[in-house]
Amino acid sequence: MAEPGGTAELPASPPGFGLADARECVGARIEEIGGGNVGRVQGLLVDAKDGSPTWLVVRLGRIGRRAAVPARFVAGAAGDAWTSFPRSWIRGAAEIEPSRGLKPDEERRLLAHYGIPVEAGRGAELAGRPADEPSSIPDA
Repeated sequence: MAEPGGTAELPASPPGFGLADARECVGARIEEIGGGNVGRVQGLLVDAKDGSPTWLVVRLGRIGRRAAVPARFVAGAAGDAWTSFPRSWIRGAAEIEPSRGLKPDEERRLLAHYGIPVEAGRGAELAGRPADEPSSIPDA
């Protein structure tokens, strides 16, 4: 894996990880693959156009700071969720206010933080979106 701000080829979530799977993660503990506790999944952001899962909102620690984790890099089962990102990367991500969603530039900054190329995947999906409108919104 590359350092935050770099790029890396990261394993995506299993094929078929969709909206129902992402919704099942809400309320679950989220851990890094090695087993370290990251926090608790507090909410879900979905694409403003097609409603597909984009980001899981993770509450970090007792203070309640919230960070976004790319939904494509999360797997969930039996009330737990796992991400391929180290806890330090998630804790180093910008704090978000999930009730207002994310705008395209905010998403691109988060993608860059996680080392995900902004030219492909979610970054490519953001191309041409209005900068002043949310591209990811809270799940209904």
